[in-house]
Amino acid sequence: MKSLRIVAVSAILLSGCSYVSTYGVHAKLLGAEHQIIECQYEAALDTLQRFTVVGSNKEKQHAFEYMGVIYQEKMDLEAFNHTVDRFLFSDMGRGKDRVMVITEWNEKRRVLREQRVMAIGQAECATNFAAPS
Repeated sequence: MKSLRIVAVSAILLSGCSYVSTYGVHAKLLGAEHQIIECQYEAALDTLQRFTVVGSNKEKQHAFEYMGVIYQEKMDLEAFNHTVDRFLFSDMGRGKDRVMVITEWNEKRRVLREQRVMAIGQAECATNFAAPS
């Protein structure tokens, strides 16, 4: 009986921690994360770009991070660097180290790739590397 209580309390604490990290984040922003997992980059970018302008600081931080992940996956170095610069000049990024920000975004990308494998069975999305004409 005592071990059952310990398991129950542990489960509540763990689920509560995941809730706290997304508290105050709009559902559309969380939906953009699922779009990234499902390789729907353009739809996610549309939402994310809006949140970098009108979102709370927490939402803006998530939006910049997700945009960085998308541009890394699309191998768009120019857009990625622009996004990092925009983040570093924002209220949330001011004073942060560029290398540390990129490292954090790489970790987020790794986590999303693992979730993609679980959701659709592949780590990579098919991307069009041809330059626009």
